[in-house]
Amino acid sequence: MKAKFLLVAVLFVFSTIAAYSSVLLPLVPSDAYLVVNFDFAAIVAQPEIKAVLDTQIEATNNDMVNFYKRAGIEPARDIRNVMLFLDAKERPCVLVNGTFSAKKISEMIQTDKDLAASFEIVTMEGLQAVKNKLNANGNMIFINETTMAFGAEDVLKLVAQLSSGKAKNINTNKAFSHMLERVDTASRLWGAVVTTPNWESRVQIPVAGLQNMKTAFFSVDYDKQFTMEFAGLVEKKTELPEFVDAMINLLDAFRGWTASVPEMTELLKSAKVEDNQENLARIFLSVPAEQFKNTMLKLSEKANEKK
Repeated sequence: MKAKFLLVAVLFVFSTIAAYSSVLLPLVPSDAYLVVNFDFAAIVAQPEIKAVLDTQIEATNNDMVNFYKRAGIEPARDIRNVMLFLDAKERPCVLVNGTFSAKKISEMIQTDKDLAASFEIVTMEGLQAVKNKLNANGNMIFINETTMAFGAEDVLKLVAQLSSGKAKNINTNKAFSHMLERVDTASRLWGAVVTTPNWESRVQIPVAGLQNMKTAFFSVDYDKQFTMEFAGLVEKKTELPEFVDAMINLLDAFRGWTASVPEMTELLKSAKVEDNQENLARIFLSVPAEQFKNTMLKLSEKANEKK
């Protein structure tokens, strides 16, 4: 039950994300198989979410949070857009665009003895970076004064190469570009997947027919209507019927999983599977924004009762 409440909570957070035209895609490598983009500033513009964020930051005591505090970085104020990606080697990276000062952060690390014990200024592929001595995945690199990347040293070096045009970015991937034409990047949240030969073992969804999917995308929007879409493209028209059946089975499985949550069951009655009879099938949900809001409020009340 807790997992189901967590799911709907995530959906609620995603629904508050405002549209944002990404400027971070050129920093994503061509072999990335997962890309997710959202506008962090829009999230924390919601008073309730900002309060939760502030509380979590105050209650958390780790190197990165302490680093932010010492550097004078306030996420709710200084972070604007966030993009996450996974490359073909399963290496995660977080790209952040904001209003922080790379110069100020660098000077602080070099003069603060406490920070110097955990972090050091280094150069990665010609760009200034901060190496975390205690966490191999907690490094950061400054692309410019308003853009940073977080992750392991090897993937940050790749991002640095991408920033200087020495490596191919995701826009050169034909499958991704073809799919991006169908993604509503003006939606409040969007993401894309470019499948690879072993992608099924990664997602581990036991639904026959999904192996036909070559690329996929999803988006969430929230205005007068709450809309959520998950669509997949197949390579051959002959593969579409089996893929449509897989999408129907996937939706049915999700409905079964949430059957013990009446509010979610009611919401999912509007979900349907559609296809273009050529190469695309999608799960699509569209309900009045007020209905979605009321559903989320009821679920939030139930979640509080379980505490």
